[in-house]
Amino acid sequence: MYPILLSIGSFEFRAWGLMVALGVFAGLWLVMRLAKNSEFSPEMLQEYVLYGVIAGFLGARLWEVVFSWQDYTSNPLHALMFWQGGLSIQGAVIANLLLAGWYFRRKGLSFRRFADISTPGLILGQAIGRIGCLLNGDAYGKPTTAWYGVVYQPGTSAYQAWGAMPLVPAELFEAGLDLMILAILLYIFRRKQFDGQVALTYFILYSLARFGLEFLRTDSLVFGGLKVAQMTALLTAMLASSLWLWYRKGETE
Repeated sequence: MYPILLSIGSFEFRAWGLMVALGVFAGLWLVMRLAKNSEFSPEMLQEYVLYGVIAGFLGARLWEVVFSWQDYTSNPLHALMFWQGGLSIQGAVIANLLLAGWYFRRKGLSFRRFADISTPGLILGQAIGRIGCLLNGDAYGKPTTAWYGVVYQPGTSAYQAWGAMPLVPAELFEAGLDLMILAILLYIFRRKQFDGQVALTYFILYSLARFGLEFLRTDSLVFGGLKVAQMTALLTAMLASSLWLWYRKGETE
């Protein structure tokens, strides 16, 4: 894999940053298409994405630091160096849930309708972002002798952990699952029975997919002997399922 696409002096043009940027723009494009003729104007969505990207980076880094604080006790300033690795999608999503809840309620708009419009764009962005993780050599899987094993470049975190041993490309597996989830969300979007159905389906399906993928990964955050992503995935799936049933029941009564 090729984490650095181009170097100009001391400046490095990194593949991960490019793919994340492409993911943001692709996600925004899809959200704006889904929001056409709705109460969410393109200008409003563009403004929110600007705030959302900042909140996402902060939340993603905070999540990582909280669950691996022992790595930063000797030098707390390293917690600010997100470019050296350590960003979690769970933290980014939680930060944006809090931000969107505040932002759209302040404007008198439905948070649940916005969530339905935005989650297809979110999962599209995640799929593209995982390609960036593959190129960057992080979010990697365990050693394998299968034909699809990937050998990462020296200098990547995967190479530092396993050397030239072929590893399961967990990033590609997740990207594929993300695209499958996207197809399901788009199908539900035009047929939804209540506001929030698309978003809750995203949380259920992605959480279940992430729970399974964590069995393949070897770079996961661990807290108390358990993988953080698996614990939070199960809790999220259970909470989203409960809300799905509650909202569905409210529509049928």
